[in-house]
Amino acid sequence: MNHIHFLIPGNEAREVHTGGLPRLKADAVVIFNPKDSKNVDSLTGVLGEIGIPNRLVPIESSYLDSYRKVSYEAGGAFSRGDCVAINMSSGPDLLRTAMEDAVRIQLYHFLHHTSEEEISASKYFVSREATTKVSVVPIWDFATYLHNNIFELLAAAKEPITLAEMHRSLARTMGRETPRWEAFRKTFREFKRCFKGSPCFVEVVGKGPRYQILT
Repeated sequence: MNHIHFLIPGNEAREVHTGGLPRLKADAVVIFNPKDSKNVDSLTGVLGEIGIPNRLVPIESSYLDSYRKVSYEAGGAFSRGDCVAINMSSGPDLLRTAMEDAVRIQLYHFLHHTSEEEISASKYFVSREATTKVSVVPIWDFATYLHNNIFELLAAAKEPITLAEMHRSLARTMGRETPRWEAFRKTFREFKRCFKGSPCFVEVVGKGPRYQILT
């Protein structure tokens, strides 16, 4: 599984563009480059020095064109079973929104039309203060209500928990709507598909696997 970073260059500091790369594994970077971008040459130079392959995709400074280009790239990445990480701290707000929307929708469609590939997506925020701070949050199949419940449960867990502990916690909040054990296990396998490879997903393998979401 390759980890592909999507970003849009802007007027932010260099650390904001590249700060997520040391913390998050990066096999390649796709730069969606608006025509009026002024910092792309220095950015590609830095990536070359770091040794991370990168590729420019020209975009118009509009939501629709950005959405179309990112959607195409995300679809290709997911079909290869890659993990996509999007930088939400560089570039114009409108174009970042288009990038997030495109990745989220492609992830949803891919998960609902395939049954085997493990893919994942996340977005991260880079702040430059005394030191560079990176915050990462996952993107998941939000359209499936039980996936939302599982996400909230794992994100609130202070330590990794087992499937049995998850099921009991869901039973306390969902009551009669709680899925039976086998149905829950099947749903969790589907949930896990869109987190495998994500830096937010913790899986402790042992006699009884335990899981947690870090945000």
